[in-house]
Amino acid sequence: MSVDTHAQTNPHHEHPDVVGSRNRLGVVLLIVADVAFALSMLFTYFYLKAQNVNDMWLPAADGDAPAILPVSSATAWKISAVAAIGLLSHFMALRNVRRGNQSNLKVFGFIALLASLIALVIQIQQFGVMPFTFYNGTYASCWYLFAVVNTVHLILTAFIALGNWNRSRLGLYKSDHWHVVIVNVWWVWMVVSSLLGAFALSFT
Repeated sequence: MSVDTHAQTNPHHEHPDVVGSRNRLGVVLLIVADVAFALSMLFTYFYLKAQNVNDMWLPAADGDAPAILPVSSATAWKISAVAAIGLLSHFMALRNVRRGNQSNLKVFGFIALLASLIALVIQIQQFGVMPFTFYNGTYASCWYLFAVVNTVHLILTAFIALGNWNRSRLGLYKSDHWHVVIVNVWWVWMVVSSLLGAFALSFT
């Protein structure tokens, strides 16, 4: 009876700290791989900009298409700023759960969720107003690459933030909160990645 009860309450048959440590390592390894990809994107962006092969970085007007002009990076910085607000909110959620404050955990977790959704909406809206497509030159291709990667990051963040807030709403972080720590690690990288994209797009 006691063995069955233990199996139901702890299906991993391991201490929660051990499970949490392994899951945190998995997230860190995922981020390391993502960092390598992001750095390769940065290198590619500045390399192609410097090379400007056949003047295809920003193609001039021809008989079939108008000139391709760069867009302002202001929206990219705005998205990063909203994401940073989400990170700060989630950091406050983590700080409160460490103090055993469940109410503020839910409040700040919900604010972080809203920030991720707002940033995602702004990013998606920007796709609809772009004056070029993916095929209109090297700059346009790089812009879409940054935007698509940022969109994927924001979708993942919104999904994770929703799950994190829902679990806190259900009171599942009273005994341990390593899930919140893992989510905070992802939030940090997502904001850094967004800032790197905004930085690169500031140079056209």
